[in-house]
Amino acid sequence: MTRNIAIVLAGGTGSRMGGNCPKQFRTLAGRTVLEHSLSAFEQNGLVDEVAVVLHPQYHGETQKLIAARGWKKVKRLLEGGAERWGSTLSALKAFEGEDANLIFHDAARPLVSQRIITEVCEALRSYQAVGVGIDSVDTLMKVENGLMTHVPDRSVMQRMQTPQAFRLATITEAYRLALADPHFKATDDCSVVLKYLPDTPIYIIRGEERNLKLTYADDLLTLERLMATPDKDGTATPPAGSDTDPMRYLKAYQRRHLREMQWAELEILTEVARVCEAEGIPYWLDSGTLLGAVRHGGFIPWDDDIDICMPIEEVPRFVKAAQQRLPKHLQVQTPDTEPELRMPVCKVRNLNSFMVEADDDFAKGYAKGLFIDIFPMHDWPSFGPKFSKKVARGYCRANAILHAQHTYSWRACAELFYFGAKRTLFKLAWTIGSLFVGKGKYYSNTLNNSGNGNRHLRSSIFPLGTIQFEGRTFAAPADPDTYLKDLFGNYMDLPPEDQRTGHACFYVAKLS
Repeated sequence: MTRNIAIVLAGGTGSRMGGNCPKQFRTLAGRTVLEHSLSAFEQNGLVDEVAVVLHPQYHGETQKLIAARGWKKVKRLLEGGAERWGSTLSALKAFEGEDANLIFHDAARPLVSQRIITEVCEALRSYQAVGVGIDSVDTLMKVENGLMTHVPDRSVMQRMQTPQAFRLATITEAYRLALADPHFKATDDCSVVLKYLPDTPIYIIRGEERNLKLTYADDLLTLERLMATPDKDGTATPPAGSDTDPMRYLKAYQRRHLREMQWAELEILTEVARVCEAEGIPYWLDSGTLLGAVRHGGFIPWDDDIDICMPIEEVPRFVKAAQQRLPKHLQVQTPDTEPELRMPVCKVRNLNSFMVEADDDFAKGYAKGLFIDIFPMHDWPSFGPKFSKKVARGYCRANAILHAQHTYSWRACAELFYFGAKRTLFKLAWTIGSLFVGKGKYYSNTLNNSGNGNRHLRSSIFPLGTIQFEGRTFAAPADPDTYLKDLFGNYMDLPPEDQRTGHACFYVAKLS
């Protein structure tokens, strides 16, 4: 019996998206784009086996994904070619001599529907070659040397999508003839069959707008929206939370709008970077933002904030320049500009948005729009790691409790004295200890913002480099690997799914 074998093509580098992460490993609704594509074929009853064609350096990572998802049909990882057709040849060689149909699909089309896959498989019973197309809503034109030379009839024009499926003997013969042609060029497999086997009919299945190919960074936002919108079969990404979860509607809202919110924060970062570059103020991506740039090529899929750092002595200069240069809807927020703000950190807020965090006080009128954090950094005493972490953690915990909202009670009074004394002792230990150790080797956050007491080798930060984040270039530490290991240890490991949450309780990316 002829087997239907899906060949998921994931060998591209995604250069048009920018960043160091191939687009098939970008994240979409908590999973990689590749996972969504593989899952679509894994669950289709007419598909017997799935093979993935990709660069060998990603075989290990893909094997982990397959094991984690428990997929049974994904059985082979094949090495991709330098060109698109080279990946097809890799599949032809792997299944040479088998009684099989090969169904080629771009991994960068993660929302392919079960209807499309099923109809493609069924069409192979009657046809040797099958494609997927969608009507063109725009008038097409032919342009040569900048001049329009022809306008084809739009009623007979379609845009090609994948899957493209073939009987193995048919696609093998087409490529045998193609490779004998010294002028051979191809960007898809249907065109190879059309040119070299012109007598072979290619049946076209009706495609879908949601079967969008991820090409540019902005396409991720479009795909997120499409996932939240039911297709014609009535299916969509299920909302987060069970039917009995009282927060299910809020979680579903956050999931639908997370990418929109991330995009709004990215615009804040872009404006801040513009000001810093114009004024010659050094800054760099920090914490989860830097981790996202390295591991995901952009935001961590579930993250909802952006962190950057700059030398503490540069912060006043940045505040002054930002107040003059930023667009009117962006506001610099510090304890000096808004004394009601408890956190000793500089933020840039988008006033045309809204964000609620767990410790927000709505009795106070400070701005609560989407923001990015700007942490002040300075020379850190050369304490041993244990002393550094113990004192910093103790000081920050006591400081946080003292700055939290309190009601009048005996316990609040006791906490005032107890944690006030602890904070004083930790501060004293820090100040006295600093007199007996040198500075200059380490660089880190100010003590009241240090949290876990992490410090970085100064040489891992300076001189600053650059990194791609969502297809845009920003400043980054000189050695991101060392910097991230200081913060997170083995930072390439994903946390358990129940820990993949953001900080915000609620947000609206745009108010008007």
